Amino acid sequence: MFVTAEITFSQADPALSISDASLFEGDSGAFGTEVEISLSAASAKTISVLVSTQPGTALGDVDFGAGTATVTFQPGQTSQRVTVFAIGDTVIEGTEQFFLNLSNPVNATIADGQAVATIIDDDALILLTQPNSQRAAALDSVLFTQETFPIVNTLNFSSDNRTRISVFAIGLKLSAGETAAAVTATAEDSLGTVRPLTVEFVGKVPNFFWLTQVVVKLNDQLPTPGDVKIRISLHGQTSNAVLTGVKTQ
Repeated sequence: MFVTAEITFSQADPALSISDASLFEGDSGAFGTEVEISLSAASAKTISVLVSTQPGTALGDVDFGAGTATVTFQPGQTSQRVTVFAIGDTVIEGTEQFFLNLSNPVNATIADGQAVATIIDDDALILLTQPNSQRAAALDSVLFTQETFPIVNTLNFSSDNRTRISVFAIGLKLSAGETAAAVTATAEDSLGTVRPLTVEFVGKVPNFFWLTQVVVKLNDQLPTPGDVKIRISLHGQTSNAVLTGVKTQ
């Protein structure tokens, strides 16, 4: 018994859309990512569209690779990808953006013809936060639980029963031979009192070369309960402050 799969083709011209993208800069060379261009329905016709870059706060051939390309959909295809490139450097620039525009469609219309490409600067020292929040993207380094974090924790198998938490940084670059001892961390309470935290581990997150895990140990000097502002520093550069909740139990 044979089963035949059939594609239902659109009678009218389908609509094209392009998706947004994020790129991580790197220190040199070009770092690419794929951007999807999709059709609202399959077509029996060959479809093409022109994709072109447009500067924003990011400049063409300075911050990203500028250019145009024609993307073709063979009959039955509903998705294609193009690669865009960020150009790496070591200048602290902050997040920058450029645009990808669709034009000159053949046998299709355009529904969403502009994508925003965001270049995330990996030179500024930035601690990751939760979406739309100043709260840290932090985890208990042993139990992988989220805040609020107890200072004393008898379940993490440490000899001192102190909680270790992982925060995640962009732009943290140890020099050759440097260890976690080169990174410092502090916690600031609601009264503005700043206390040091011990940094126990610094290492790249697997499969995310631009992201670094920093493990800090909570200590008895922290005020409880409540929020503290955690910052890290390296080579004279200090990160943004991220909020993390702590408690006694």
